[in-house]
Amino acid sequence: MSKNWQIILAGEGGQGLILAGRILSEAAIIDGNSVSLTSSYGIAARGGYSEAQVVISEGEIYYPKCASPDLLLALTQQAYDRYADKVTDDCLIIYDKKDVSNNNGKNEVGFDFKAALLTLGNLKVINSLFLGVILKHRDIVSTESMSESLKKNIPPKIQEINLKAFQYGLEQ
Repeated sequence: MSKNWQIILAGEGGQGLILAGRILSEAAIIDGNSVSLTSSYGIAARGGYSEAQVVISEGEIYYPKCASPDLLLALTQQAYDRYADKVTDDCLIIYDKKDVSNNNGKNEVGFDFKAALLTLGNLKVINSLFLGVILKHRDIVSTESMSESLKKNIPPKIQEINLKAFQYGLEQ
């Protein structure tokens, strides 16, 4: 966790990408890092393109957006297509293998988010699930700080299922 990170979380509105960016950012702050979070979303509240960009640094941040991402989460084909050809070979791409046709690059990991959500019994915890999947593959923040940030940002009545989804993502 002693690395600077540039992370793009991309998909469509309603998948919790902006909230997940905030949760990840706060976890990085808990770990003692500097953070920049930018987000953008389409005009449609659900279904339009949406993304959060998180820059995490041990020192000062001079540019608030991801100039050279280290990790891309692509939950839709549009998100994958927007970035896959522009990132370096060092960038890990985690994509939804049910919704994204990938290029089978050497640094790509497919995950069946829908099957996992059905296993968990709640389709609304996708952001907690993909945060777990991200931390399984890259030590961006500590598991403890992520759990603390989840508890801080998720309403108490749905914290338990969200923490379960996060843990499920870590273990898969």
